[in-house]
Amino acid sequence: MNPSRRALVLLSLLSAGIFGCAHDRGADPQAHYSGQRLYETYCSSCHGLDAQGAGPVTPFTTARAPSLTQIAARNGGAFPAERVFRTVDGQFESPPPNTRHMPIWGYELFTGEGDDEAAHQRVLDIEHRIVNYLQTIQETTPQAR
Repeated sequence: MNPSRRALVLLSLLSAGIFGCAHDRGADPQAHYSGQRLYETYCSSCHGLDAQGAGPVTPFTTARAPSLTQIAARNGGAFPAERVFRTVDGQFESPPPNTRHMPIWGYELFTGEGDDEAAHQRVLDIEHRIVNYLQTIQETTPQAR
């Protein structure tokens, strides 16, 4: 391929990439993410892809992330969806100062300006999809530890 043709092909590819990125700007790809994909994106680094509590950052943290497949088992067989939601969102009663290890996802996921109701709703939707996914992966028998 001659140099001018190679430059034209390269310019075409770069232009397509730039216009493709500009076209997607403002779109919310997470609006179509499943609860599992959201979990994998936000939670698996600590809790693991299998949600057993041994994600890849575990060796670098001071607290062990709990197994998220045992939430119902730890609560007499019932999945406490509202409490799990509040934990994900960051609304739960935290232990003594400076002992919180989990991000406050309600703040971390918020991308709106000021009091943007649409941005708040987007965060709530993401959090609810994660909670719904967690409910589907509950194990019926408690794990031995």
